Amino acid sequence: MRKLIAFFRRFRVFVVFIVLQLIALGSYFSVLSYPRSRFFNTSSAITGTFFTWENDILKYISLDEQNKSLQKENVALSKKNPAYFISVDPKTAIIEDTIKKLAFERIPAQVINSSYSYKNNYFTIDAGSEKGIKRKMGVVSPSGVIGIVYDISKHYSVVKSILTSSINISAYIGKSNAHGLIKYQEIDPRRVSLTGISNDIRIKRGAQVLARGSGGYFPKGTLIGKVEKTEEIEGKPLWNITVRLDQDMRKLSAVYVIKNIFHQELNDIEKEYEQLK
Repeated sequence: MRKLIAFFRRFRVFVVFIVLQLIALGSYFSVLSYPRSRFFNTSSAITGTFFTWENDILKYISLDEQNKSLQKENVALSKKNPAYFISVDPKTAIIEDTIKKLAFERIPAQVINSSYSYKNNYFTIDAGSEKGIKRKMGVVSPSGVIGIVYDISKHYSVVKSILTSSINISAYIGKSNAHGLIKYQEIDPRRVSLTGISNDIRIKRGAQVLARGSGGYFPKGTLIGKVEKTEEIEGKPLWNITVRLDQDMRKLSAVYVIKNIFHQELNDIEKEYEQLK
């Protein structure tokens, strides 16, 4: 006992230093969403494997095999969806097997780590560069738009959630075609705002809010949510529109990464246009 007391007296400064370091690191990674996600994404393969095991157990409880089967079926069905194709004029193009070409592909993945209660929220998926994932690819769930790929490793990707204050997703309201930008107001993980729409346009409650397709992240018409409430902004001729997300961001599981086959072409031509402004 005396030797133990003597040991702590001799190394008390070092022991206190180690304890404080552990508390500081624990607070840092538990409070800040992106550093935590970034930590898990870029740490050793053992850490990534641990979360994959944990997720596998949870998925097993929720019938993982059925989810994977449904994902494969959805990918196959999406290739028949007109929104995922571009039309080719048969009078000006050489046609091989079809008069349409696939413009988007969907890569299935599973969410293994996520947050929804911070100013900027991220989630990690079990698919990376090895599966063809790249930065700035859109990510959807079976219920709609949920984010954009922010960073990647070989087997994992960190996705910037739609619940992020800095994200700008161009969207429009169903039949009216009035368009604006999706903004997260840091209030409720089930709701975002649609900004930039003039208040002389009639907006119906319950109208669908859909991705406009700008930037090539998502096919035009991909569901985001529904109009829940409209309020006039004081001093501005604009609506403040509250949109209820179709996807509950607290319950993310099976997702799809959107690969736009012509994304680079779109970026190149838009860069040239930006230089003319």
